[in-house]
Amino acid sequence: MSKITIAYAPDDGYINMTVVSMFSAVQNNIDSNIEFIILYSNLKEESISKLNSIKSQFDCNIRYVKIDESEFNDFPMSKWVTVQAWFRIKIPDLCPDLDKVLYLDCDTMVNQPLKELFEIDLKDNYIAAVKDVWDVDKHLRRLSMNSDSYFNSGVMLINCQLWREHKLFNKIKEYAIENKKIIKFCDQDSLNKVIDDKKINLHQKFNFMDTWWRNYYNQYEGNDLRNYEEAQKNPVIVHLTGPKPDMKGCANSMCEKWWYYTRLTDVYLEETEKFKNSKDPNKNKKLFSKIFNIKNEYRNKDKWKVFTILGVKIKFRLEYDEKIFLVFNTAFIGDILLNNALVQNIKYFYPHAKVVYIVQAQFEDIAKYQKDVDDVVTFNKRKYNNLFGLIKFIKDFPYKNIFASFVLYSNDRNIILARMLKSKHIMTEPHGLLQKILSTKEKYARNTYIHKKDIATGLIESLTGKAILDIPIKYEVPDIDTDVIQQVKSINKEIIALTTTSKFKPKDMPPEDAVELINMINQSGRCPIILGAGETAQNYINELNKLGCNNYVNLVDKTNFIELANILKISKALISVDTGTMHMGNALNVPTIAVFYSGWKEMWAPQEGLYKAIVLSDNPKVEEIYKALDKV
Repeated sequence: MSKITIAYAPDDGYINMTVVSMFSAVQNNIDSNIEFIILYSNLKEESISKLNSIKSQFDCNIRYVKIDESEFNDFPMSKWVTVQAWFRIKIPDLCPDLDKVLYLDCDTMVNQPLKELFEIDLKDNYIAAVKDVWDVDKHLRRLSMNSDSYFNSGVMLINCQLWREHKLFNKIKEYAIENKKIIKFCDQDSLNKVIDDKKINLHQKFNFMDTWWRNYYNQYEGNDLRNYEEAQKNPVIVHLTGPKPDMKGCANSMCEKWWYYTRLTDVYLEETEKFKNSKDPNKNKKLFSKIFNIKNEYRNKDKWKVFTILGVKIKFRLEYDEKIFLVFNTAFIGDILLNNALVQNIKYFYPHAKVVYIVQAQFEDIAKYQKDVDDVVTFNKRKYNNLFGLIKFIKDFPYKNIFASFVLYSNDRNIILARMLKSKHIMTEPHGLLQKILSTKEKYARNTYIHKKDIATGLIESLTGKAILDIPIKYEVPDIDTDVIQQVKSINKEIIALTTTSKFKPKDMPPEDAVELINMINQSGRCPIILGAGETAQNYINELNKLGCNNYVNLVDKTNFIELANILKISKALISVDTGTMHMGNALNVPTIAVFYSGWKEMWAPQEGLYKAIVLSDNPKVEEIYKALDKV
């Protein structure tokens, strides 16, 4: 049975909320051995009795640690922060037996098991905590921090051993007393400054704060935003910031859940009475707002000004992001597919954007069926191979007033086209002489990325100044039923798709390895299908035949892109050395084994945490590839 230690620092006014929080923690961690630590200076016997009621209901332990308030006389305080808020910084010193402890504010509730949180290896970090939702950049500047995140101190997993070893209490005390003039949020500011970048940023599900979010005052973006939206569905720890559920006027989305836990505790009747006797702070406002009111509304990232006059609402849209974006990528299949993450980011930051993809004619279907692509314009390199051709392309181009163009892989011709189309903003990778002659028009400085997909997707940061979302690429092709599709569907076995050749011979799977792999797939009762196109793939099939291998379905040069995608969707898994096909598998959410025989892994390998993918490199053995089928 795993051990979980949770610390609180309540006063008499917060005892009932502490009881509810403790109850929720025990109820959702029945399989764990829980010890509660109560840090207090003065608590009434009645309060102690309420806390002990949890111990009488459940098999848990409560350790009471009395603290002398006078030790904190010189610490900064405010009307929002009582002395009890400072008690948390003494936990490691007051409990020398603890290696790790979870500190929770009293206005929290535990909604799921805490095992995942307690299994985090803190390593050489003082804490693990969640980034705060409001004014983070201002706090970082005000406190002159090195870190890029400012955490909320209401939920902290504390590395007690390191805290004691580095005498962190003394460091926090010294900073707090010497910097009273710049400190605004007392203990939280002091903790953030002293800990700085010696922390782990937790997923937002471990400290879900509804208040600022509900009022559109949050500053989450990128992965923080995605994590928050995920956390909303089923948070692990809820932090009831702002008005509490036992007061009228509380609009927290988790109020009902809090009352669910409260009904099961001994403080329920007292809390219902408190709620009945509380005043609704919005009561007078509600009456006046029916007569006259002005407020902002946000819907799908549009901002509206709403006037209410005698019950009649008049709305004006203040912001509307209807802009045209061009994505230039006249490269190959894999390159075009990877850039769907950029397309989705464009649509996220500009929901009403029209995204137009410009590709070579033979890859029109690769761009056309990507998620969030609105239109495709094809560029024929032979037809437009000189200045007159470029002028004709510009003349025939169906869109005007281009807001932004993203030119992938520093293509000089496409940069010129973007300029000739009078794009207001042009984003591209750093390149040579042409950049100096035809300067691009980024609004913000560009970050540096390693992964090729991130180089492309990261270009939007130079337009928005905000962090990208790490979004999986998506290829949304229609289901079709051609002869070749019917042939595959008629196979009464699990299908394993194989792409054994690429555009670069050193990346190809050795034919002898392919023969061994095909035999192993057949022996397992599954059916191997070989995919590919062009002379290289045809020659490879001839090599397999010479080796006496013909126990597979040969679909080389027998499919178009839509048929290829449909076959992959039917397949149980894909094994591919070709990056274009492997990225198509990723975009279709097909379990994929990406095999790299010759370099390129760092640049083109799919992100294993983002897709159903396993990446194998350094000349993997056939048995390793085969075993990966069961893992993927």
